[in-house]
Amino acid sequence: MKRAISALIMLLFIQTALYAVEKNITVTAPAQAEIGQPFLVSARSENSIERVTISWQEKECVLTGDNGTFSVLLGTDLKNARAGTSVLRFICEINGELLEESREIRLIAHKYPRENLKVPPEKLTPPANLIERIKKEAELGRSAIQTNTPGSAPLLPLLRPVPGTYSSVYGKSRYFNGQFKGRHGGIDMRAALGTPVKAAAPGRVVLTGDFWFAGKCLYIDHGAGLMSFYCHMSKVSKSKGDEVERGETIGLSGKSGRVTGPHLHFSVSWRGEYFDPAPLFK
Repeated sequence: MKRAISALIMLLFIQTALYAVEKNITVTAPAQAEIGQPFLVSARSENSIERVTISWQEKECVLTGDNGTFSVLLGTDLKNARAGTSVLRFICEINGELLEESREIRLIAHKYPRENLKVPPEKLTPPANLIERIKKEAELGRSAIQTNTPGSAPLLPLLRPVPGTYSSVYGKSRYFNGQFKGRHGGIDMRAALGTPVKAAAPGRVVLTGDFWFAGKCLYIDHGAGLMSFYCHMSKVSKSKGDEVERGETIGLSGKSGRVTGPHLHFSVSWRGEYFDPAPLFK
């Protein structure tokens, strides 16, 4: 009997201690988000948070803090997400105790336009001898955007890579020569040949290449699952492993790869899920 009472007292003590920790953590997250659109979430505590892991859409990343605040940019890929309620989880370590805070976020539909493009037939249907090359390049890109290093949300707004206006926006249904080829996973920005392309935020280059679809391209890891992708350039001036600063020139705009004219394609993703970068410039 005494053992049972002691165990109960200990259980109540642990629950009370966890509640005391929980009272001092503040999670900021939207109650609602549009599919394909970015949103910012953060956690802050009066206590010293030693480690934060965030879980969203069955994917995780580790956050690093700035003055006791841990923040991350998230989004849902238009191709994969569905309307409904999803749970966002923060797993924090405070004073040696693990604490999980969760928030429900309601995902709602967002309307995206349609785009009709004409390209040379050989660009629409690649020659058979290029199929293996294209598969390898696609795998390299998929691997790059799954890079998952600890970090936090970058300074907002992001820096525009080139000053030009948009020629195509995120989420468009794209029809090439009348055939549906999927949704646009980024934005196209008008840029004359040779326009300097700037890094939108600080980070580390994880992949460069000259791909059949993307042309001369570059991927930057910004930490906490966030990646940016720049393609169709005429020149890439950075190499894999290079650290870059916000606003640093990383190449020159061009018309390499499958394009209808010179421009810069720019994308952002979280753990491989592409979402609209345009709101991040505002």
